[in-house]
Amino acid sequence: MEGSATSEMLFGSRLESEVFEAWREYYINYNHLKKLLKEGVILQDTWSEKDEQNFVSALDQELEKVYSFVTDKYDDIDDTLDKLQLQTENSNQKFDVDQFSTKLEDTLHLAQELEKFQRMNYTGFIKIVKKHDRVHPQYSVRPLLNVRLSSLPFHSEDYSPLLYKVSALFQFLRDNYSLNESLSKLSSFNDESQQDYKSFKLWIHPDNLMEVKATILRHLPVLIYDNKKSADDYFFDDENESSNDPKINCLYFDNSNFDLYNNKLAKTPNSCSLRIKWIGSLQDKPKITIERKSFNSSDQEYDVDKKLTIKEKYLDSFITGKFLKEKLVKKMEKNGDQSETITEFTENISSLTKFIKDNNVQPCMRTVYKRTAFQIPGDDRVRVVIDSDLMFIREDAFDESRPIRDPAKWHRTDIDSNIKNPLSFLRKGEYSKFPFSVMEVKVKVNSKNKRFLWLDELVNSHLVKEVPNFSKFIQGVASLFLEDDKLSNIPMWYNDIEAGIVKDPQQAFLESQKSQIKKQKDEDNMTKFRSMLANSSKDIFSSKSKSFSESFPPEPEIVVDSELLGNSSNQNKLMINSNKGANANNNIDDLDVSSDEFENEARPKSTFNKMSSVFKIAKLVDADSEGEEIDLPEGVTKPEFYIKNSGPLKIEPKVWLANERTFNTWLHIMTLLSTLTFVIYSSANNANFPVLSNVLAYIYFFLTIFAGVWAYYVFNRRSDIIKERSGKHLDNVWGPLVIAIGLTAALVINFVLGFSKLAYVESSQVEIYNLKPNTLREFYKENALHKHIHDFIFRMIGN
Repeated sequence: MEGSATSEMLFGSRLESEVFEAWREYYINYNHLKKLLKEGVILQDTWSEKDEQNFVSALDQELEKVYSFVTDKYDDIDDTLDKLQLQTENSNQKFDVDQFSTKLEDTLHLAQELEKFQRMNYTGFIKIVKKHDRVHPQYSVRPLLNVRLSSLPFHSEDYSPLLYKVSALFQFLRDNYSLNESLSKLSSFNDESQQDYKSFKLWIHPDNLMEVKATILRHLPVLIYDNKKSADDYFFDDENESSNDPKINCLYFDNSNFDLYNNKLAKTPNSCSLRIKWIGSLQDKPKITIERKSFNSSDQEYDVDKKLTIKEKYLDSFITGKFLKEKLVKKMEKNGDQSETITEFTENISSLTKFIKDNNVQPCMRTVYKRTAFQIPGDDRVRVVIDSDLMFIREDAFDESRPIRDPAKWHRTDIDSNIKNPLSFLRKGEYSKFPFSVMEVKVKVNSKNKRFLWLDELVNSHLVKEVPNFSKFIQGVASLFLEDDKLSNIPMWYNDIEAGIVKDPQQAFLESQKSQIKKQKDEDNMTKFRSMLANSSKDIFSSKSKSFSESFPPEPEIVVDSELLGNSSNQNKLMINSNKGANANNNIDDLDVSSDEFENEARPKSTFNKMSSVFKIAKLVDADSEGEEIDLPEGVTKPEFYIKNSGPLKIEPKVWLANERTFNTWLHIMTLLSTLTFVIYSSANNANFPVLSNVLAYIYFFLTIFAGVWAYYVFNRRSDIIKERSGKHLDNVWGPLVIAIGLTAALVINFVLGFSKLAYVESSQVEIYNLKPNTLREFYKENALHKHIHDFIFRMIGN
């Protein structure tokens, strides 16, 4: 508890010191919420329902305050950028470059501060709620926070549209007014047209994993990798099943203060990350590489700047700083390696060992996962990687008295031992299983790039959830060391894990529409920006009269291409023609490389909110094109059953209970009708009109039988639909309709025939059944009002 108190004190102090003074009043009032917890009170009985209500109310008010501010400030920044853009398009207005540049710098600074504000407040809410649930475990506020963050998602605002606008405006200044490059360290922008690839990260729920893989397999084959060969030796051999879905191991470094984690999450300039990576089991002596990634401020991404392949026997001495490289250098010289290779090798060793020593880092966390890769051999335009069974394992030795890993070893030897189930050595708190699979899509980007409609539909469906900037390293540290109180920030996606990612297909459809509308809003600026970059290289921008509106690029030519899917219908493969002369040696690279890890290539620079530059064909552009679902390539037939239906049936108990409740309701209706039937039938001889009573009894008896049969039918029909995973409707109006019509008919017959007989007795003075005229006259004599009412009814029914 003492360490926890120190943590909250540290966060409160950091919040106070890093607050943006102009926005101080809009930050989370962390100290006030902390006081409401009454942490200093030892007796738990002092925490009452009223105290809980006060805390929850204050927490909700803080959420409302932060959300409102982030939303309003984001809109203000966006409006400011729009006004600046209008100035560039008005050639008649005097253009003040200095004033424009200053305003643009200030706006970019506000955007940066808003992102920090967002991250700091999100961390504060997560920490105060975790503290509440720890101090007062009888009351859990975490579910409430999940619900409120879903309705007030201040932490999920996407800043990509703002950054694109800012970049376009700075590019305009550079091309037209020889803007001093030193004016802004934040305004550097890397032309997307010069990038080789874009990558996007998504989560897949386990229930949707097979369906997602089946969707991809219709367009891309599975990539097979042989670990005994080098990392670049890929081949496609369906008979080698042992190499399918290889297990990837990545061992990440950090120090006891988690400086690498905190700097990477905050994207601090010159921040780095370090890891050891291998495929499969160490018993098979796989290729082991050490990689260091450095933050590139120009594209806001981490790129591999140092990579070293090394044997396992050297790793212990390497990470402890006792590695002697001279022996390896002599061996390389003896083997006849080129001097450039030897020089690069020695530089990498020196740089990596210096980095380990200067930052005092050590192996602290391992990620283990199975990887399935999809790619067409010889075609590197699109690649998909799915990592499943993702697990994070602690391997630190921060606690010298009770280290998890032997400080003299580079890894945990217990879980890498040659036994059947090495993970059985893991104790509670030493590992964390990630509940979802991670899909990473890598698309080649150039001026002639193709647009893959099937991929656009997949990433916009309910089967996946996009998570920008997701990192296994960040997620692993956050999940294993959050309680160690040294994490300055928490990743924005952290709350989504507990909240869940399963979405209703209809809801996903609506969200996709909203997303398309939002992306369309910024499409003009992005198009103008790309045009300016293209025109800039041709020195077209020579005067200030040039503006965005004069720089629209021609739309790319849309052609039909069916090379990826054989001879299937051209209607569902509308793409932009691309260069097919891809180098087969560069199209597959390392299997163990993802968008978190893609090395030796230009890094992707955007999230799915910027996918419009790649996927311009929206999911709903051709809503009437149902042929896309039924046209199949030659040799492919429609399956008799779907893969999603082949696994074990997993249905929540509440689904079965709901069906049983409906069945019991119908049985209740049948019981009521049967009671009414036998009561009327048994008393028919004593009724004024026995024949009418028998008729009504038979009507109610028919409804009783129908209710029982209908209950049995509906129960079995719904059970079959559930078992078949069918999308048929569970509702059926015919049963209630028949019951309603039957009851209405019985009431009408009872009313009409009953009063008809009564009118006949009064008019003819003839005794019918048990009703005598004298009895009727005596009744009317004592109840005169009924006489008038009956006469009125007799006239209505024609008697």
